[in-house]
Amino acid sequence: MTATGATRPLEPLCEPAAVALSRPEPSLALAGVAHSWGEREVLRGADLVVEPGTVAWLGGPNGAGKTTLLRIAAGVLIPRRGSVSLRGLHPDRHRREYCRRLGYLPAGDRGLVARLTVAQNVELACRLAQVRRREHRRMVERGIDRFDLHELVGRRVDRLSMGQRQRVRLAMSFIHEPEVVLLDEPHTSLDDAGLAMVGEAMVECTLRGGAVLWCSPAARDLPLPASERHLIVDGRVRPG
Repeated sequence: MTATGATRPLEPLCEPAAVALSRPEPSLALAGVAHSWGEREVLRGADLVVEPGTVAWLGGPNGAGKTTLLRIAAGVLIPRRGSVSLRGLHPDRHRREYCRRLGYLPAGDRGLVARLTVAQNVELACRLAQVRRREHRRMVERGIDRFDLHELVGRRVDRLSMGQRQRVRLAMSFIHEPEVVLLDEPHTSLDDAGLAMVGEAMVECTLRGGAVLWCSPAARDLPLPASERHLIVDGRVRPG
């Protein structure tokens, strides 16, 4: 109350500008991304924003540019034009921190060292992700448990089935609990149990404030979760 008995108007808790500044960065943002393979232009100004807590699916036919876009988002490939950021970080200028916050499953059967055991490959993923040494054992055990690799830990990965290798690669992608996970056709070679494992890992990532972007050829019924759907059409990303 004022001295005259009138009620003083409530003051705002913060200025509008402060509210804008407190808004979190998108988990992943690609703007105007273009890339060509030789004379073939694959991406022609693709825009995509993935917010925290989101599982986003990117679809399109073979050759549409899905893998190219994920490689650019992972910082593996430099776009001919456009920008990429992960929580406001640049893939080159902030390389170390960018990689530390990112989990990436490349296409095919890449990322495994054939003559190393499952446990050694998962341990290597910890080191590459710059996990603190005292956390290695806990992280490796969690990755092995999450993707049910207990019976495979001592076997060389070149002696595993394709589905078993895929589970190892997925364990390596999620091993350091990254903020952003990029998965290129993660369902490949997986049975129902394997699909359930990766689906749970994707949801866990979003529950801790992270985000997932995964791709597959266009399909009506998706084998994995997706809270958002996008399609690559003529080198640009459109709602799916």
